[in-house]
Amino acid sequence: MRLRNYLISGTLIIVPAAISLWILWKIFVFLENLIGQWIQKAIPQFYVKGLGFVSLVAIVLILGFFAHNVMGKRIVRYLERFFLSVPVFNRLYQFVHSILQQVFRREKQIFQEVVLINLASGVSTIGFVTSKESMILGENGQYWTVFVPTVPNPTTGLVLVIHKDRVKVLPVSVEQGMKILLSFGIYNISDATDQSKSDSSEKN
Repeated sequence: MRLRNYLISGTLIIVPAAISLWILWKIFVFLENLIGQWIQKAIPQFYVKGLGFVSLVAIVLILGFFAHNVMGKRIVRYLERFFLSVPVFNRLYQFVHSILQQVFRREKQIFQEVVLINLASGVSTIGFVTSKESMILGENGQYWTVFVPTVPNPTTGLVLVIHKDRVKVLPVSVEQGMKILLSFGIYNISDATDQSKSDSSEKN
């Protein structure tokens, strides 16, 4: 029995750490390849793994620096005008630009609430409310925008525009909702509810 407990405790430590490292590695490889492959072709004798990632970070910082001074702001405006004048590309640019603005500049949390979505009779899934103002259907308050992450990579998933009557707000925090998701449901809603009650009693 003790050996089984040791095995479970070790698994709970190593599996989340391994999945987190795997996701970070995939992100690193993607960012590294954006510039690293060009550096490797241009100056292969100086290329080492990670140089592409460091170069990308340096370029982002330099662009950010120039974007905050007078001359840089003018250049940024010219670049944006150029990007917006290119057919097809301009729509993609506007779409990505608007998303990044929402992510980096809004003060409130991206995920507002954790909800249970009724997909079919006896079938539900967990999602995170990103907006209660549906700009797609034009019915504010009636249709909610909900992000349903996939496992084990929660950075991908589905975006649903769904009527509020098809969802049920769960009495758990966003952090607890993510914990339910990333534990594959082992840490369940009742556990999260009990923890919320315990935290409330401790504060009182």
